[in-house]
Amino acid sequence: MKKIKVALSSAVVEPYRKKLEALCDITPVGRALLGRKPTEEELLQQCMGHDIVYISDEVVTDKCIKAWQQSGMRLLGCGRGTPVNVDWKAVHERNIPLVYTPGRNANSVSEFTFGLILGLVRRIAADSHALRSGRYLGPSKKNVLELDPQQDVVWFMPDGSSPMLEYGGGFELYGRTLGLIGFGAIGRRVGHTAKEGFGMHVQVYDPYCPAEAIESCGCEKAELSQVLSTSDIVSVHLPVNAETRGIFDASWFAQMKSTALFINTARASVVDQKALIDALDQKKIAGAAMDVMWQEPAPQNHPLLDRDNVLITSHLAGMSCDVDRWQSEMIYDEIERFVQGQPPLRIWTRTE
Repeated sequence: MKKIKVALSSAVVEPYRKKLEALCDITPVGRALLGRKPTEEELLQQCMGHDIVYISDEVVTDKCIKAWQQSGMRLLGCGRGTPVNVDWKAVHERNIPLVYTPGRNANSVSEFTFGLILGLVRRIAADSHALRSGRYLGPSKKNVLELDPQQDVVWFMPDGSSPMLEYGGGFELYGRTLGLIGFGAIGRRVGHTAKEGFGMHVQVYDPYCPAEAIESCGCEKAELSQVLSTSDIVSVHLPVNAETRGIFDASWFAQMKSTALFINTARASVVDQKALIDALDQKKIAGAAMDVMWQEPAPQNHPLLDRDNVLITSHLAGMSCDVDRWQSEMIYDEIERFVQGQPPLRIWTRTE
């Protein structure tokens, strides 16, 4: 039997790569072929004449979709948790199934979220930076491994200053309240870990998620005003769309406790940038940690970069080495089902 032809840009790792190669003929396209994002015309031409086109983060326009369908495409895939780079409306208008890899990075992002929370709450990142920069270090010694058995090991400087005084303290997560804005695959995992792993009370604002689904995870469905006004930590887990862009604005920050912390591992564009800066300047909130910025790389003079109560990482949350494994399993599963004449499992249904 003639193998189906697959234009593939998304990463597929072993053992799924070999299994996929045995199942179909693969043509590397897009970023997998060029090592960069292709132009619209480059991607269009590369994917012509394939039964399945499975892309990564390349932009897929109506023009591409129309041409690919006319050349024989019957299934379009996107190896992302949300296929935001695909023209959803065009796909559905042409009655082409669009499959994707939901939750592929949910574990990675949810675990990283707690890295940010702990790094901010317990000042881990700030203390580490201070030590690496030479602050709070003693003079060099000829033999750094030689110990003084009479010394009481405490980290105080000769002038009485200490990182324990500057960076110690913080609060324990146990018994505190975590507020989640959004309860998709990542929000669910964050809620479960907070509840079961740290003994936190978790309340959720997500008007599109049924109370039963939230409560089945041991969390509480609540109104926005309650989540913002009573949470010790507010963590954002929203997709970017017309409704959510800039949704976390000054009116939201104004409702938070002055001792509360703000966490964002979603997208920077769901937050009003000036509102966050003002909230920190005016001490409406105690601090913030984020893995995303409004411009990436962030400009050197961005006002959030030099603050002791702000922790920023460079869009690393979804980059664990295991993400490709989860993604590969789902990609192979969908292509195998297509070959066997079975309906796809993970179909994207939104059009707006």
